[in-house]
Amino acid sequence: MKTFLPIIFVLVFSASTLWGQGCSDAGACSVGSLNYSGDSLTSKSKKVYLSFGQSLGVGEKFILISQSTVGVQYNLFKTTTLELSVPFIFTYGSIGSSAGIGDLLLSVNQELLRRNGHRFNLVLAGRLKTNNADFTYRGNPLPMAYQTSLGTNDAIAGVLYTIPNWDFYAAYQHSFGRNNNGYLVTDTTLPDREKYYESAQLKRGDDLYLRVRRELALKNGSTLVLTVLGIYRLQQDEIIKNDRPVRLDGSSGLTLNLGVTWAKTLRDGRSMELQLAFPIIEKAYRADGLTRNALISIRFYNL
Repeated sequence: MKTFLPIIFVLVFSASTLWGQGCSDAGACSVGSLNYSGDSLTSKSKKVYLSFGQSLGVGEKFILISQSTVGVQYNLFKTTTLELSVPFIFTYGSIGSSAGIGDLLLSVNQELLRRNGHRFNLVLAGRLKTNNADFTYRGNPLPMAYQTSLGTNDAIAGVLYTIPNWDFYAAYQHSFGRNNNGYLVTDTTLPDREKYYESAQLKRGDDLYLRVRRELALKNGSTLVLTVLGIYRLQQDEIIKNDRPVRLDGSSGLTLNLGVTWAKTLRDGRSMELQLAFPIIEKAYRADGLTRNALISIRFYNL
């Protein structure tokens, strides 16, 4: 394991220099059990598994975003997995900083069909807010890029289809109501580096997800996973400005992300993943604060 540490640190710090348009995942692709491959989805010998992940991203206006996530998976039945993910988020940027527990992700992964190497799973999840996205810094409202919560409760429904070396995942995510964020650009003379997307009482549109992954076996027993993730926001986001609802032009449409993951099985069935993800297509207006110019993460499973 010691031989991997220099590689990890080099990747983490070099990722912060990459430039892109933004990654955006409000939760539907953060379900931990979706990242398992092969028989690991349904053939675990223990009832309870832990996972830990650490990611470092560069967000809007080059905000540094660090997220540490602890996951608990419970195998309720042979074909049913329950999971709870708890993130801790730290942000630092040009107008302030924030830290706190992020939104909880509670999910159930139910295998419906397995035959001749083909599998079909149903995924149901909820993203539960831990605050109202109303953090301030020195008395001033922070934009969504600095918030540790999206400030709403979300429902997620998805299906996962798996064949050897490939998996296909589609999901729908609905956000309930508005958050209590208060950020508006009230001083137009501010330099651009201090102006962010307005997000006061943000109401997010629904998201449609489609993810395709391809696994490539390497000679040393590790695996390379190539990922294409498309997220389509079906409706325009909406804020409240001057006591009136305002739809945000450019907030609907496609975000397309690419990712590459190196996965290695460790001792006693544990596994480790190193992932680099970045966008190639992004929406013009990104009020939800989910923008990532680049994201690098390390995850440990089956702890």
